[in-house]
Amino acid sequence: IGDHKIGKSSLIYKAIMERKDEFLNRRLLPIWVNLATYDHASDFFRSLVACCWDEIQDLGWMSDPIQRTAHRVLGAEQAWSESYSRIQRFFEKVRQDKMKVIFILDEFDHARKLFKGNISGFQGLRELSYRPEWGVAYVTASRRTIRDIELQTQAISTFDGILHKHYLAMFDASGMQEYFAKLSSLGILMDTRVRNQIDHYCGGHPFLLGILGYEIVEAFRRQDIIDVEQIAQRTRSSFLNQYDRMIDPMNKDNSLNKLLQILLGPVVDVQQSDVDEFLSYGLIKATDQGGYTAYSAHFQAYLNLIGRQTELWPIWRETELALRQLITTKMLNRYGEEWISILVRAKPNLKRIFEKCQETQSKETIAFAGRASRNLIDFTYPHDLFDIIFAEWSTFQAILGKDKGYWSQRSQLLAKIRNPLAHNRDKVLLEHERQIATGYCNELLTTLQK
Repeated sequence: IGDHKIGKSSLIYKAIMERKDEFLNRRLLPIWVNLATYDHASDFFRSLVACCWDEIQDLGWMSDPIQRTAHRVLGAEQAWSESYSRIQRFFEKVRQDKMKVIFILDEFDHARKLFKGNISGFQGLRELSYRPEWGVAYVTASRRTIRDIELQTQAISTFDGILHKHYLAMFDASGMQEYFAKLSSLGILMDTRVRNQIDHYCGGHPFLLGILGYEIVEAFRRQDIIDVEQIAQRTRSSFLNQYDRMIDPMNKDNSLNKLLQILLGPVVDVQQSDVDEFLSYGLIKATDQGGYTAYSAHFQAYLNLIGRQTELWPIWRETELALRQLITTKMLNRYGEEWISILVRAKPNLKRIFEKCQETQSKETIAFAGRASRNLIDFTYPHDLFDIIFAEWSTFQAILGKDKGYWSQRSQLLAKIRNPLAHNRDKVLLEHERQIATGYCNELLTTLQK
């Protein structure tokens, strides 16, 4: 189980198919089947027999009983019950000849379409493996767990229960050392700066490390200076395409919303099981401060960009946008187009806010080009927005009414809810806090609309 392009099929191929002769010496028959090439469950099950029969014939292991039972399966079309009974009989004869079949079922996510509304598909697979007289083994490769796939087919079975789950995540420290050692063996200088730059863009993602590593080697071959930042710009589209493919399935099952809550806040409906699942996939990692961050700083920046376009909590999103619009409009009216520069000179305590925004905007522009926001205030956080308002209170008091103390109390809670999920469960937004925050947001929106 693993995310897009994490290396599931590659690992299976290395572990099994490249060692096929070793397996055959033990009368084990590894057979690769791409599930995504089938439109009908009946065709898929018949193909298991056809693929196995071809393999046995090529090896010269064919016996008359296997031959006869294969013909019965692959002959005329039959009703499912009759066909499946004959399929069982075929694998029984294979097992009696001291052979064990290992079907590698690649692209197993396709089962959510292949077996949709049809519990017999999963049950058929389970029976072939679970009963010792047939003894078929499976290795599946999928992005989702079998349980999740079954839920999507609306055909819950017990197939998931016979499988051992192995998650593929990012390379760990030893894997990264091996990666750097491969580059070093070519004579490429892998100093701390270069390693940190590679980690910034790739984390331990095998596919992205492959893309960046290839370009580094090509630059070295041309005797160029190894400039990771420059190389990363050349591979920008490949990185963005990968990110888009990673979040597309998450968008469909609402898990992207939860990932953004964990990393960006506010945390509304995240459970510990959600956190654990993202950790299993390697998409997030724990920080020393007790929170979580994305597997790479570059992917974290991409999610920050996505987060500004996503309604994690609609009323808070609306409030944030309204505050930004209020500040921009009033400051433009008062100071003109250069309002940020003028404001920073007049209020030095705001300098830190805008410097941080400029730094983030600059990095985002380099990393994501046209996808980056051109509006500097988009990079502010709630506490930044209220700091600007309080610094220019004479401008905003007539609009907001009340006094600074009144709005300061509200700003503290609204800033708190924007904090991402921390290691302690009590940092999750509590129901009463959510209700109070919703009330504050409604109050702000009503005030601004007036």
